[in-house]
Amino acid sequence: MILSKQIGELTAGLFCAPPEGDRRPAPDTISGWIHVPEAPIQMVAEGQRAPALLGMGFGVRFTVTAPEAERIDYVITHPPIPPSGVTSQSWSDAVTTGFSETMFFQFDYADELQLGDWTLNASLDGEPLFEVGFVVEPAQALPALVDLCRGGSLLSLNPESRAARG
Repeated sequence: MILSKQIGELTAGLFCAPPEGDRRPAPDTISGWIHVPEAPIQMVAEGQRAPALLGMGFGVRFTVTAPEAERIDYVITHPPIPPSGVTSQSWSDAVTTGFSETMFFQFDYADELQLGDWTLNASLDGEPLFEVGFVVEPAQALPALVDLCRGGSLLSLNPESRAARG
């Protein structure tokens, strides 16, 4: 994990989120837009292992301490997602110094259930803020995490549905 001095705190984990809110264009994502939740998403477990399970989300909650922070650039790298084989997606978003921010990904479609290493990065004016790795594993390898988000919908960055930033 890489963490800048401009980040006051950062927690990695699994997320459940409220129903879909607004959308904002994000041309460098598979879907072409990101989803902006109406309410903060809820972290349901800490850690950097995520089950490959539809409806599961993983990411980071963090606070920026940089006094001049206005926009953050986000990049998520992942195993190739069929059918395009895309391995990286990016977008920028506004940030408010001192307030909690969230970057996450959720599995909405079977094509997204790619096992292996996923990395979430954020930078401010070209300077890295954080780099956090996650390992996506078969759901049966992480039985204690499988039912964390049952009954609710999560938000996502994905090819055909909701992208995420919370």
